[in-house]
Amino acid sequence: MKDLSLQMKQPPRSQRIQVLVADKNAHFRETVRRVLARLGRCDVSGEASTISEVITQVTGSNIDLLLLDVEMVTSDRLAELKRLATRLPDLKVAVLLSNDTPEYRQAVQHYGGHFSVAKDSLEEQLPSVLRSVLAS
Repeated sequence: MKDLSLQMKQPPRSQRIQVLVADKNAHFRETVRRVLARLGRCDVSGEASTISEVITQVTGSNIDLLLLDVEMVTSDRLAELKRLATRLPDLKVAVLLSNDTPEYRQAVQHYGGHFSVAKDSLEEQLPSVLRSVLAS
């Protein structure tokens, strides 16, 4: 059964999570958008298909959570994640993993990702990420 505990009366915009969805695949971005709409408590403030679009959109914005496809960053994926975390230390980052292994999750955390979410388990794993972002 899906965890719909975030689906409550919609809070004021100031209490909603502003999310940037970053994935090179437009179809997957739309899938993420639909999952987030069902979960509630967040607004998709933008989408990005490249890391430079991510930087442009999160710099000087009110994005609370970046959902970042690890595959779309440069070939040195985890180092790019570390640079992003250093440049924008207050931004919460959930890395979207195609290959969800404990080793990859640990590496993501080591390089500055706050959360890891398996792409094939969005509806199961995103609610706890959203709760953590709301609590911070």
